[in-house]
Amino acid sequence: MAAVETFAVIGAGNGGKAAAADLALQGKRVRLCEFPEFAANVSGLGEPPVLHASGAIEGEALLELATTDLARAVEGADAVMACTQALAHERVARELAPLVRPGQLVVLNPGSTGGALQLAHLWRSGGMRELPVIAEFHTLTYGCRAKGADVKVSLKVGRPVLYSTLPAGRLDEFAGALEAVFPSLERAADVLEVGLNNANPVIHPAITILNASRIENEGGGMLFYADGMSEAAARLIRAVDAERMAILQALGYPATPEPERSVAQGYAASTDYLECYRDGPAFATFAAPDTLDHRYLHEDCGMGLVSFISFGRLAGVPTPACEAVVAMASVLAGVDYLGEGRRTLDALGLGGLGAQSIKDYLRTGTI
Repeated sequence: MAAVETFAVIGAGNGGKAAAADLALQGKRVRLCEFPEFAANVSGLGEPPVLHASGAIEGEALLELATTDLARAVEGADAVMACTQALAHERVARELAPLVRPGQLVVLNPGSTGGALQLAHLWRSGGMRELPVIAEFHTLTYGCRAKGADVKVSLKVGRPVLYSTLPAGRLDEFAGALEAVFPSLERAADVLEVGLNNANPVIHPAITILNASRIENEGGGMLFYADGMSEAAARLIRAVDAERMAILQALGYPATPEPERSVAQGYAASTDYLECYRDGPAFATFAAPDTLDHRYLHEDCGMGLVSFISFGRLAGVPTPACEAVVAMASVLAGVDYLGEGRRTLDALGLGGLGAQSIKDYLRTGTI
């Protein structure tokens, strides 16, 4: 089993600070790194840098480093953990390419459907001969908010947080180390099973589209779930979720309705699609965005649902609900998400491959 004692955490937003605090409080050496244009996220943490965690994680978390110098953060780290939006994964791949080494583990927390596949394709296309192992989590491991040095963790997400590695054949090398610090992790067959269990494309776009006028007029004055959920929203979410599960099953993976997983993870108390998101305790205080120019459309439609549609075509599964949501989101955002094709099979380097060839690649890392 590989030892993982030093983590470089990329992204000093809510998730990155929660992860950095959690890992440091568990005795790991942690370097927190932010892109230079977001330097304010790491300034003011003191010297040595400290995060003040409260809620589901409590304590004064002493970091080894807080920096905007990615090379300094990554050098000698056992694992590099990216806690960023999927929209930043291409940049993460590009900037890590000259820095990361084959012996290091790269973790996407979360991977947001196809993150590991995207990184591997970009690195291979750029001439990298020996890729590091890439681990992908299906969801962020925290419900959290951070401001300055203060990190409030409302929820440390419970089991199951599905994860695997690319290649899946090397999961056992790192599983013990990862599961020791993230006990909610549950092993999946491969990173495609992980990605197809990403809940955000199922939930966020439906609520956003059906509340577009309220979001533009009220913004943060509206509670995204508590105010945004309705019978109609629940029906749309259920339809998208049914297509997601059909894709999983057609490709040979188990499928669990998203509300069941939300209950298991501690977000909600009901497996009913309406009650789960409208009344779930961990969803209750989430404010709506104040614009449609937001990751709930750009990431969850333009990457997540586009990926569902692409893998649906591979598996022979119709996806009319996913396609309708993407079409409406494209009109509202003024972006041709399907035309962009940011996480289609072609964009992930899997174009022209059949399902079995893709499964072989997921296991071995070799196309």
